[in-house]
Amino acid sequence: MKSAMKRKYDSSRRAENAARTQQAIVEAAVKLHGQGIVALSAVAEEAGVSLPTVNKYFPTREALFTACTRHLTESLEYPLPETLAAIADPAERTHTVVWHVFRLHEQTLGQMWTGYKLEDESRVLAAAVVHYEQIVNSLVDVLLRDQEDFAAVVRAILSPLAYRALRVKEKLDFETAVDQTTHALAKILDVSIPAFARQ
Repeated sequence: MKSAMKRKYDSSRRAENAARTQQAIVEAAVKLHGQGIVALSAVAEEAGVSLPTVNKYFPTREALFTACTRHLTESLEYPLPETLAAIADPAERTHTVVWHVFRLHEQTLGQMWTGYKLEDESRVLAAAVVHYEQIVNSLVDVLLRDQEDFAAVVRAILSPLAYRALRVKEKLDFETAVDQTTHALAKILDVSIPAFARQ
């Protein structure tokens, strides 16, 4: 009886250790993917495990990409489109949508760039890019009620790549990127921004 209980305990502990190891690998990979690093050897070093251990749990790069995209998607926080659509004031709604879309982009800045660079060679990342863009567009579409003529332009302005250009190339801080984009969209969508908010 005692040996059976010991085996059960050991099995449970092994499963917990395995889960912790997998989680450490995924978190290390997500961090490195944000820096454009996808080599499994680098992931192993970052996670503090051996390369054979990484290969044991994630035998292919695609398997690791799958776990990473799931982890990243589950960590994203954003409101329901209906919540944004319920904001009555057009100026407030425009600013709020831009803020939440850019907050998403800020959370995924490096990872999305890696996804775009590798989507032609990874079905997993290609699907992840499409899924992320669908999430973003569900929020952006709140601004396009009766404004479908501008849909392509508005979606482009609020895209992950446009945000990256503002933050990385133009070196705008988050709030400045939000404010300037809000004002640009207000002009396109003919939304009146209060004078105090334009300063």
